[in-house]
Amino acid sequence: MAQRLVDAYAVGDRVEILMTIDDVEVWRPGRVAGHQFPAVWVVTDADRKLWFVTNGKRIRPESAPDAQGPEV
Repeated sequence: MAQRLVDAYAVGDRVEILMTIDDVEVWRPGRVAGHQFPAVWVVTDADRKLWFVTNGKRIRPESAPDAQGPEV
């Protein structure tokens, strides 16, 4: 069984969320802003928008800048 997002990520943790922009998937950096079971709220660095993330495949711990995939 997969770990619940509210258990995997603490408020304030640096993360990346997978977004689709113009039919291209990109990882956007941000931080966990809060918990709302069973998901987490993430605020992105670029536009400061809040995103409600419910899918564990669309969030990951922030990676090192040199290991990061494309960002738009």
